[in-house]
Amino acid sequence: MVAANWLGALQSKRWVSVRSLTRFLTWFLVILFAWILGRLVWSFFQPTVAPARWQPAPVVASGNVAAGRDEVPKILAMNLFGRYQKNAPVVEQKQPVKQDAPQTRLSLTLVGLVASNNAKTALAVITHRGKQNTYGIDEAIDGTRATLQAVYADRVIIRNNGRDETLMLDGVDFNKASTPARPAVAKRPAPTPAAKPASELGRIKQEILEKPQSLFSYIRLSQVKRDGALVGYRVNPGKDRALFDAVGLKTNDLAVSLNGNDLTDAAVMAKLWTELSNATDFTLTVEREGQLHDIYIELQ
Repeated sequence: MVAANWLGALQSKRWVSVRSLTRFLTWFLVILFAWILGRLVWSFFQPTVAPARWQPAPVVASGNVAAGRDEVPKILAMNLFGRYQKNAPVVEQKQPVKQDAPQTRLSLTLVGLVASNNAKTALAVITHRGKQNTYGIDEAIDGTRATLQAVYADRVIIRNNGRDETLMLDGVDFNKASTPARPAVAKRPAPTPAAKPASELGRIKQEILEKPQSLFSYIRLSQVKRDGALVGYRVNPGKDRALFDAVGLKTNDLAVSLNGNDLTDAAVMAKLWTELSNATDFTLTVEREGQLHDIYIELQ
């Protein structure tokens, strides 16, 4: 009986303990949930504080660095690499011309030339692919990368891709001819200053007197061959036919003689091209419709 009462009292105390523990845990969880919920709600209304901007720590230069900076202006003032000059002229070293240059393989024909110690008056008449033109020193030959470098009595030197090559006057054998020195050509006295010509023809003549090579800009010459032999030079007007018409030339006239010298002789041509640069008048004999006509050309 006593044991039964003791067991009942023990069970009664155990039931009260578990119940109290459950109630305590329930309230604890309710309070924890309320605290978490409050933090979440407060996070929406709490003002956001921007983080401080990062700045590198200042570096204090040592005495050696400051001293080095003081030396920079002194070094720059020494102009170790030269002094800068705005728009300074660029001086190009021109490659010397090789007089004994090998014969060119370009399909060019030298039909005439004017050799002179003065590079401004030296010129060459060259035909390439059926097109003839007159060139001065350092001028590029149409249709090629070659430029005219020197003019001699029977040949010219051209520079093709940096390589000097010889172009012989048509009819002169490269293997038989020796390398000539540039002939000394007597300079014609400079014409006295005159009033500007009133007519176009006078202007053209004055231009030819001052620059003899400009003659071939007004009168074009092209070789004519029959059965491989040179028979003369076809004459046609150039950029302005005022001079051409004034002296009595006709399109496609065949020039066969100049001042009584046969134009079909290559040796004579080499001499005549040189004399022409100093001439103030000359007689050109042309063949027209089977007959010969003397054309007198006066430049003064």
